[in-house]
Amino acid sequence: MAEKLKDAKAKKQAGVHPEVLKSLIARCDGMKADMDEARGELGAAVKDAEETHGINRKAFKLVLSLKRMEQDKRDDFLRSLDDYREKLDLNPQADLFADDEGDEAKRRAGQTAKAQADDEAADRNSKALRGGIKQLDPAVH
Repeated sequence: MAEKLKDAKAKKQAGVHPEVLKSLIARCDGMKADMDEARGELGAAVKDAEETHGINRKAFKLVLSLKRMEQDKRDDFLRSLDDYREKLDLNPQADLFADDEGDEAKRRAGQTAKAQADDEAADRNSKALRGGIKQLDPAVH
């Protein structure tokens, strides 16, 4: 046992061989380059999703972080977040069109007869325009 301790102490005093250090540094540099490339690909994928699908980048990163958490830690975090949002009044504002206030059928049901007739005429005109303008009588030249 004493011999092993003496050997270990002698190795420490001798230091690390320069080739071992150079090899380790080269390996670490290669791994860092791989990590940088992976981060770039991840950022590009999130940016593409943001532009193509309207993903909110910050919300996505938070959800990604939540997905990686253990269930009990995630539950604790979400309870705390809900509590803080409530106490600081950080909940979203109500939607302007909540409760069918923006419903077209409901709007039309409350119209006068003249307004309803005007809307129906506008609908017929827009359908005719979408179908294209057709000449009824042959052109006379």
